[in-house]
Amino acid sequence: MKAPRIVIAAERSDAGKSTIVVGILLALRKRGIDAQPFKAGPDFLDPMHHSIIMKRKSRNLDTWMFPEMVRPLFTKNSEGADISIVEGVMGFYDGVDGISEEGSTAHLAKMIDAPVILILDAKGSARSMGAVALGFKAYDKDADIQGIIFNKVGSEKHLSMLETSLRGVRSLGGMPRAPDISLESRHLGLVPAEETYDMEKYEKIASLVEEHIDLDAIIDIANSASEIDPYPPPDDCGCCDVTLAVAKDMAFNFYYQDNLDMIEACGASIAYFSPLKDDLPDADGVYLGGGYPELFSDTLFANTKLRKQIKQKSDDGMPIYAECGGMMYLCDNVVGLDGTSRKMTGVFDASIEMSGRLKALSYVQAKTTCDTPLLGKGTEFRGHEFHYSHVKECSEDVFAYDMKYGKGICDGKDGFIRNNTLASYTHLHFGNNMEMPQRFVDSLKSYSRT
Repeated sequence: MKAPRIVIAAERSDAGKSTIVVGILLALRKRGIDAQPFKAGPDFLDPMHHSIIMKRKSRNLDTWMFPEMVRPLFTKNSEGADISIVEGVMGFYDGVDGISEEGSTAHLAKMIDAPVILILDAKGSARSMGAVALGFKAYDKDADIQGIIFNKVGSEKHLSMLETSLRGVRSLGGMPRAPDISLESRHLGLVPAEETYDMEKYEKIASLVEEHIDLDAIIDIANSASEIDPYPPPDDCGCCDVTLAVAKDMAFNFYYQDNLDMIEACGASIAYFSPLKDDLPDADGVYLGGGYPELFSDTLFANTKLRKQIKQKSDDGMPIYAECGGMMYLCDNVVGLDGTSRKMTGVFDASIEMSGRLKALSYVQAKTTCDTPLLGKGTEFRGHEFHYSHVKECSEDVFAYDMKYGKGICDGKDGFIRNNTLASYTHLHFGNNMEMPQRFVDSLKSYSRT
């Protein structure tokens, strides 16, 4: 299939990728171009900003967590789009370690045969940026860097110096210094888009992109990408006789869209609900994603009815799966940074405490120690973790995961498990093992028949 595509990368984190990609996406949309956004790596937050301004849901592509599904998921979700824009992660060559390219934006670009535009933060530099650009282009000649976008440009003279420093790669323009267009951040990354929705800011970013970046050149480079094998259409289950309740609000919103799509493809319908204000829907299972329950602990505590409903359903054997923030909600209580403790559902006898510093940021490789609603005993899998909390007190002594790589809950273990409820710090993308969505839906079906 013909799939015009481009990867927007940078030499490091905080070089301006997120802001510039949002501007490019919206500028393309204003031209009537149907763009499909993607995000490299395991990030949940950047895709929220992509999705809120586009007609299409942003998707994640990760060459370490699910390498075999990268191309299929890319082509499946690119189908029908005029162009696909892939936002990189960290620095262009940064991956799982300092040796392998796995997990890096460069690896992804090569895996989907996409040309690359590199963003360089030019603040405090001039001719040296030419050396940086040359070094990035020469470091791996199989990575197809075709253009440079300079960020934080001080003046027209500054831009001229930057552009004339380039060797063997062209400039596509330079974004001026404009601190008021930066997307707001807090711990875990960008603030979720729905919390800070500001179309005026998005429009301002897009206007700066239109004025200072060569959009026509970006489109031409994307159109130069080679054809790519299409994703074969999956078998249609054709039945939605079970329902999965998915928590979705300001407290819980870290979900891979592909996970939700795979659950539906396996035969479950999805009923969204808010643990901040709703009762539990009539459903056969529950999915509690990550997010920021610590910021909304008072409101979560106040919804006593839902907390009791979830505890009762867990005791009854309903399949419940929770990741990170969802796991915190399933524990006995959460202690915030101010020292205040708030009661949660009490499914697991554990206390979670927030920390002022990062506790874990890592890919995860683990093996199941028992049967779970997602995977059978003895199954190896990959995921990731990113959290500022830790388990302070715990009387749970059964864990579903043995960690080969990553921190988990404690002592190389992760995955609280009780009855048919599984909760962990590990985030999973179902593309890593296609057994996961089917097994999860099958567990819903088994429960619905009891």
